[in-house]
Formats: sequence, C-alpha cells, structure tokens
Amino acid sequence: MGELYGRSIDEARRRAGSTAQIATVEQSLRTDGPDAGTRRLRIVAGDLDVELLPDRGLDLGQVRHRGVPLAWVSPTGWPRPGVSGFGAAFGGGLVTTCGLLSFGPPSSDAEGDHPQHGRYSGLAASVRRAEVEDDAVVVEATVVEATVLGAHLELRRRVRVLLGEARIELRDEIVNRGARAVEPMVLYHVNLGWPLVDEATLLRSPAVRVDPRDAAAEAGAATWAEFPAPVADYPEQVFRHELPTDRRVSAEVVATSGLGIRLSFDTAVLPAMFQWRVAQDDGLVLGVEPATAATILGRADARDAGLLRALAPGASWELGLDIDVIRDRSDT
Repeated sequence: MGELYGRSIDEARRRAGSTAQIATVEQSLRTDGPDAGTRRLRIVAGDLDVELLPDRGLDLGQVRHRGVPLAWVSPTGWPRPGVSGFGAAFGGGLVTTCGLLSFGPPSSDAEGDHPQHGRYSGLAASVRRAEVEDDAVVVEATVVEATVLGAHLELRRRVRVLLGEARIELRDEIVNRGARAVEPMVLYHVNLGWPLVDEATLLRSPAVRVDPRDAAAEAGAATWAEFPAPVADYPEQVFRHELPTDRRVSAEVVATSGLGIRLSFDTAVLPAMFQWRVAQDDGLVLGVEPATAATILGRADARDAGLLRALAPGASWELGLDIDVIRDRSDT
C-alpha cells in the first residue's frame, strides 16, 4: 500500500478529521455552456484528481497529477448527447472508449451502419456505485448498446483509483445479452497532451514492429518514438504497433521532465495498439490506443481480415487498462 503525504494510508486516516480530506468522490451537474445538463464525477485520491464522464459511457476526462494536466482535451469539449459527427463531439480526455461494435472510420456490415469510432462515447452510463474504500476510490456503472431485434451488449465498467499509488485501474466486462452471437470491437483511445506531450517526449512501445498507416505517417516513420517540434500545419499520423502475443505488456510516454504515463494491458484480449499524433501549434496530442483488432480501417475491414471474434449469447469478455503516473527511472 502506498503513502499519502509521507504517511501510510492508516496513519493518514488517523490524522485526518474526515476521510474527505484525503479521498473523495463528488457528483455534479453542469449548468452552463454546450455541456449543460450533463453529469460529472470527480475523484480526488492523494496526488490524483480524476474527472469521469457518465454521459460518455463513464469515460475519463481530464486527469491531473499534483495539479499537472495529463490528458489532451479538444476544442469541442464534451457537448450534450445528440451532437452529430465524431469530429464535432470528440472531447478527448484521458480515455475515450471506441466501440462496442466498431472503431476506425465509418463502416457498414451485417450489423448495420457504424459511425466513426462506434457509438459508445455517445451512450449514457447508469452509475451503480461511487464510494471511498479502505485503499481506493471506486466508481461502477453499466452501459448498454442495443438495437431493436439486433445486437444487445452490456458493458459493466469499474474505475478504481488507488490511494497513494497514482494508479487508475479501468476494468470492463462486456456481456452479450442478445439471442445470437455478436462480434464486439473495442479500442481505448488514450489521449495525452501538453505539458506531458511536447517536443522530445518519448513513446516507449512493447511493439516488435511499427508500421505507418498511410503516406502522412510514412513521412514520420523514422521518428515515431520521439514527439516532433510543433509546426503550423501537421497532418495527423497513425502507426500500427505489432505486439507480442498473450502476455502483459506496458507502453510508456515520458516527457523530458521525467514525468510519464505507463499503460499496462493484456495482449490476450487487447492484441493490437495504435499510435496517433498531431504536432500542431493549436494543440499537441499523442494517442496510445490498445484495441481488440489489429486494424484501424473499420469493422468491414476487420471482418474481411478475419479479426473479429464471436461472443456467444450470455457469454462475456473481460478487458481493461492500468494507468500509472511514473517518474522516468533515469530521472533521479
């Protein structure tokens, strides 16, 4: 168990007048602007301040460590549900979940038409639990993606922020509530921004091979691991990271200051990872994106490539991420 402000968790509790001095979860409703009427949950646990978005499937918004913002937030923010088009409503944040039936560009198959990166981030969660435990703050919610006489998937999400350890554990269970097999597709769009992301920020990948998506990415293929200096116009670059199979892996993003983020996940359930970067003067963003299928070209491409895996009626999948704030080992 970690420490809080130089004391063990038990000692910190004895010294605090209320548990809320060291850990809390607060629920609120936005009252103004394009996101008026949407819910927020705020977790404060030691050095971490975490924003959760119940009306975005309990995705993670901005996360701060000792006051320093870690996530990239887009100019759109998180408007009320109903704003059409991914580009008009993609607020970024530390984790945007893409799925549950598709990610990548718009696509069509036997399950119907799928918008860019799927429907998940436009779905509202039913929050079941939000409380402080002995060693963590925990929020649990359920999200349903369903159509009449079509796919019926239920995602049970658990976000756990450990006290004194600067760690966020995100755990999802996807259950097929329908009467026929369905092939889910999920990508965790982890969006990191300034000041963590800047010129010379490093991405340390567990990949055995890194391939550019297109000509724009090919131009940066030799330097995919090091973030470039910002310029006025920088076409987005996407790289596919080929991962070792069936093992626990970690990817790290480390700034020149030594501050970093470590993402850990299991390639038995998340066998693919993509990298997205834009080094433009009006916003620096580095996306690290573990996924269930090794294509970023949409559901139809995944089906053609044999990358979809069936989930039988009543069956479930478990997947998720650990997100740790780290200090680079060489930064002493």
